[in-house]
Amino acid sequence: MDKYSLLGFITLIIVFVGLLLSIFLLTVKTQNKIANRLLALYFIVFSIHISVFFYTSYIELPLVIEMLRDQIISLSSPLLFLYLVANIYSDFKLRYIHLCHLLPFLIEIILFIPNFYGVNHEERVIFTENYNSQIIVKISVVVGSVISLFYLILMFSELKKYKHLLVENYSSTTSFNYNWLYQLTIVISSIFVFSQFKQLYKFTGTDIETLNILRLVLIILLLGFLTWIMLKSMYQPELFKGIDSGHKLVKTLVKKDNSKTVSESSQQESIEANIQRLNKFMEEEEPFLDSSLTIQKLAHQFQMPSRELSILINHHLNQHFFDFVTSFRIKKAILLLKNPMNKKLTILEILYDVGFNSKSPFNKAFKKHTGLTPTEYRAKFS
Repeated sequence: MDKYSLLGFITLIIVFVGLLLSIFLLTVKTQNKIANRLLALYFIVFSIHISVFFYTSYIELPLVIEMLRDQIISLSSPLLFLYLVANIYSDFKLRYIHLCHLLPFLIEIILFIPNFYGVNHEERVIFTENYNSQIIVKISVVVGSVISLFYLILMFSELKKYKHLLVENYSSTTSFNYNWLYQLTIVISSIFVFSQFKQLYKFTGTDIETLNILRLVLIILLLGFLTWIMLKSMYQPELFKGIDSGHKLVKTLVKKDNSKTVSESSQQESIEANIQRLNKFMEEEEPFLDSSLTIQKLAHQFQMPSRELSILINHHLNQHFFDFVTSFRIKKAILLLKNPMNKKLTILEILYDVGFNSKSPFNKAFKKHTGLTPTEYRAKFS
């Protein structure tokens, strides 16, 4: 089997897996339907674009259809971006404003109107035969690369904001999908870089064998990418849990508060009093024992608006809500580990008792605060 035949065979597998995964995403019963549909659309677009390496040996499509098939890939970056945003925010809805993400595809079509779409069949044939040497094609590749890079930057920006919102509003982040979305973005970035290298060689290289090898490697990477997502979807269908888009970063809330005219001394006295009252409440009422504690829940129990409580903890105490709650959980765990009466309690039982819901975050937080693992601490001090 030569390289091109292998390329066609692997492409067929990718198209099959992509369409199968699309059907799964469109039919599976889940709360996050919008995100699943966006990802399904991505796989459909991707499958249509990549299918050329399979069907080209058997059928010949009209030139306009071929060009549209090639240009439809410009929708992939917007779809992945919207998929990420739909996963981050549980109340995400598609609106008319999101139609702006069709612009990359429309730009591609507009670029080719003078030389391809707006001419007769004979001129299209000549254009296609000299495709790689056409200036407009090179411009299109550059524009497409810039747009893809722009969307990658947007994705990393949203992830950064998401991470800050998690630690500022939630006491446990293990049930959220930040790690999955970050991994997805890193993988997409890696494939993007390799794809750009392949494109560069396509227009500057002279060895068709090398180009086919690069195509083959890219196809194998894409097959691995699809397989990874499919396994994630099968084994972790409840992986995704978004947050409310109403959450605001504390730095945004602080900027609004700074516009208010309040005397600095009286404001500082009020802040210090609230901090003392909050610490006392945490020690006496122990709300941190609730593993699903959020800043909204604590604000309700503490009888303070969640906005003010968020500023108090994240800004005035200079601690993320996640770290603030974790410190009380670790203090409680230390007391339990030191108490000889608790020798029969396992580390797992203790971490659940103090509000953690998995072993890894507990061990990491405990060692950060004490310099020892829970087992080492118990052996040394109990």
